[in-house]
Amino acid sequence: MHFFVVNAVSGNGRGQEVWAYIKRRLHELDLDYQVRFTQSMGNATEIVNEVKHLPGLKAIVAIGGDGTINEVGSGLIGTSVPMGIIPAGTGNDFALGHQIPFDPEYALKRILKHETYQVDTAKINNRYMISFGGTGFDALVADAVQLRRWQKQWFGRLTYGIEALKIFRSFTPRQVTITVDGVQYEYENVWLIAISNIPNYAGGIKICPQAQNNDGLLDLCCIQNLNSFQFLRLFPTAYSGKHVQHRSVVLHRGKEFTISPQHSFIAHVDGEILKETPITVKVVPRSLTVL
Repeated sequence: MHFFVVNAVSGNGRGQEVWAYIKRRLHELDLDYQVRFTQSMGNATEIVNEVKHLPGLKAIVAIGGDGTINEVGSGLIGTSVPMGIIPAGTGNDFALGHQIPFDPEYALKRILKHETYQVDTAKINNRYMISFGGTGFDALVADAVQLRRWQKQWFGRLTYGIEALKIFRSFTPRQVTITVDGVQYEYENVWLIAISNIPNYAGGIKICPQAQNNDGLLDLCCIQNLNSFQFLRLFPTAYSGKHVQHRSVVLHRGKEFTISPQHSFIAHVDGEILKETPITVKVVPRSLTVL
């Protein structure tokens, strides 16, 4: 039996559309399933914790965006129950980073093959991080995207770029201390710090091009010492990953990071906003089984 956790409002209603299609295919294939719809933030994890010990359970499938995947995955970390994904969000970075088809038909076929593999996750303060997190400019963009639901409906993944262009005008970079596996680094005029175990985030930006999801390490990208005009010129190159060649981009790889700005930044995990910094991020190797 496959259990589906559906965020019907993800992707401005795409979650509901995708589920309608999947439900029809499940009946055509005469497959045994159960389904629950999320009602609020955090509800997907509650659902997973209720059902992950059901007899005959083959997998729990998330239908939604990166926030839904975070919640479903958070409930499955440390278990042998695999997570399936049918993308229905705006950014869909987890799906992109794991080569999961955006087409519901092909995503379902992948799930039904039941070929499993294990990936790293991380603990960011008291929450799990499935794919990516960070603080600074990108967190402000993530916050703005969440508030612009009408814009997401019309522009989809381009919404991230649109909001970034708006925010950069008034953004003030800050001094930040980054500790990497016990070694401390000081950076001036930091725009953003992104941490990831997949290459992409924020709707396909290749922020950490060399990141791998199962190497037991996290990748960190720090962009610093740029004025507004320089940052604006650099930003588009991140979509292809070429930003890493710039002298103002610093990359780290490690098992544990602590990020302490001189003045608080807001932070995010898998696109959802966290409380303000400081934050500590620690890898949890091969802790989640994925289809």
